[in-house]
Amino acid sequence: MNRVLKSYWGNPSSGYAKGKMSAQIIEKARENVAAAIGAHSHEVYFSSCATESNNALLKTVSNHFYPEKNKIISTPIEHPSVANTLEYLKTKGIDVQYCPVDSSGRVVLKELEAMIDDKTFLVCCMLANNEIGTIQDIKKISAMAKAKDALVFSDCVQALGKIPINVKELGVDYATFSAHKLYGPKGVGAWYAKISCPLEPYIHGGSQEEGMRAGTESIHNIAGFGEACKHVDKLISLSMKNEPLKKMFITELKEIKKDLIVNSPIDNCLVNTINLTFPGISSGELMKMLDYKGVAVSSGSACSASSNKPSHVLKAIGLTDDEAQESIRISFGVKTKDKHIKYALKVMKQYILEEKNVKELNSLVKLKESGL
Repeated sequence: MNRVLKSYWGNPSSGYAKGKMSAQIIEKARENVAAAIGAHSHEVYFSSCATESNNALLKTVSNHFYPEKNKIISTPIEHPSVANTLEYLKTKGIDVQYCPVDSSGRVVLKELEAMIDDKTFLVCCMLANNEIGTIQDIKKISAMAKAKDALVFSDCVQALGKIPINVKELGVDYATFSAHKLYGPKGVGAWYAKISCPLEPYIHGGSQEEGMRAGTESIHNIAGFGEACKHVDKLISLSMKNEPLKKMFITELKEIKKDLIVNSPIDNCLVNTINLTFPGISSGELMKMLDYKGVAVSSGSACSASSNKPSHVLKAIGLTDDEAQESIRISFGVKTKDKHIKYALKVMKQYILEEKNVKELNSLVKLKESGL
C-alpha cells in the first residue's frame, strides 16, 4: 500500500502512462479478490466498505424487480447494514419477511421453503454470523430459492479468510466482502454480482467500476484488499489452529463460572468466534474490566456498539433482554496464542470471584439489616 501511494498516484481513469499503471493495479487486485471467492474478475466491484456493498445490492436489485415482484425473505440475525437497509426498503413498498432461526441461529429450512412464492425476487441470508459464528447451509438455501425462481444474496463478510468460499458452489447470485476482516485495510469492500443477474448503477457520475459505482478509486486500499486475498488459504489454515484454543477456553471458563451459557453452536461455527452469557454479570461492566486489563471483547456487532439495546441476534435465538445484556462476544485472531487465552482466563476468574464475593457480602448486609 505504501508503494502504491508513492509510485502509482495517477488517476486510473486517465489515458496517460501513470494513470494506466494505476488502472492495472486495480485490475490485478480485482483478479485476486475474484480468485479468493471463486468468481470471474468481471463479477467483482469495489466499494468503500461492506455496508455500502450491502446497500448497493439490496437497493438496486429491489429497484429492478419492483413492482412486478416485491418480496424479500431474510433472517432476523443479519448484520445491521443489511437489517436496516431492509427496513428502509419496507418504506418503498418492498414486502420484507423474516424466516425464523433455531436456538443455534440456523435458518429453519422448512419454513423458508414455505415462505418463497411467485412474488419473491430475493432470499437474503448471511453465510456466517458476526455475533455467534453460526455458518448457514447456503447451498441448500440457494437450491430452494432457485427452484422457485428467486435470486440469492449472501453477506459473506465474516466468513472470508476463515472458511473456504466459492460463490459458484454456494449458488449465490450476489455476495459482499470487506478487506479488514482478513487483515486488509479498513475503508474498502467489494460485492460479487453474477454476470447473468440484474445490476444497476448505485453511485452516478463517471464510468468507474463498469459504470456501477462512480468516483475516483482508492487505489492503495484496493491494492491492500487484493494483497490480503492472496493469503486467504494461509489465513484459513491459521484460523483452524484456534479450534483447540477455543475448546480449552470454554472448558476452563465453565470451571470458573458453572452457570456459563455458550450461545455459539458446537458444529458448523466459525472457530474464531465465541458468544457467552454470564448470568448475573453485566456485559458492559465485564467489558470495561477486560478492556482495562488489555483484553478487547464486544457485546455484539461493532456497528451497533454505541446502542444500549440488547443484541437482535441473541434475541432471535431465544435469549431474554437481561440474558442478552449479560453476554459478550470473544474473537480469536490468527496470532492468538495459548498465553493470551490463559491471561484472559486469569483476569476473568479474578473479576468473577470478586463479583461473587461482593454479592455474598451484600446479601449478608441485607439479612443483618432485616434482623434475620
